[in-house]
Amino acid sequence: MRKTLLHLGSGGLYYDGFINSDKTLVWKGKKRKLDLIMDAGQIWPYKDKSVDGIVSMHMAQQLSWRELVVAFREAYRVLKPGGVLRMGVPMVEMMDKDLDYLLGWNNINLFSFDLLERVLIERIGFRSIENCDYQQTAIEEFKQIDNRRNRGTWYLEIRK
Repeated sequence: MRKTLLHLGSGGLYYDGFINSDKTLVWKGKKRKLDLIMDAGQIWPYKDKSVDGIVSMHMAQQLSWRELVVAFREAYRVLKPGGVLRMGVPMVEMMDKDLDYLLGWNNINLFSFDLLERVLIERIGFRSIENCDYQQTAIEEFKQIDNRRNRGTWYLEIRK
């Protein structure tokens, strides 16, 4: 049985086997290939418990907290029981990077493990959150989307 996998904030990176989405079709003046134009900070067009996995690399830190809460709630709603949300984000615990580096590239948020654990587990209802290494994932297909080795990324997997 084929998995339903979402790639949020895909930018110019398109991966077969995923529903690749972003909030605009044109980025930096170029049209990009997308399966769906979707703003992750709004209600998602998926049925409850219809998705096996969601992956997002360096997108969450560009959302406001209000948008993030919507995105986290929507991820929880659409994931099947046992489904996985994988995120690559800059974390304040990254002591080898300075603050200007972490807040570059239109980032408006930084995260800490404790903060995400409180929001995702205690408030939203996810079962677990785990810090993972590059390409260490519960969903084999996610490995190809880990594209920032040693470039200021913490990989997290959150399980419903």
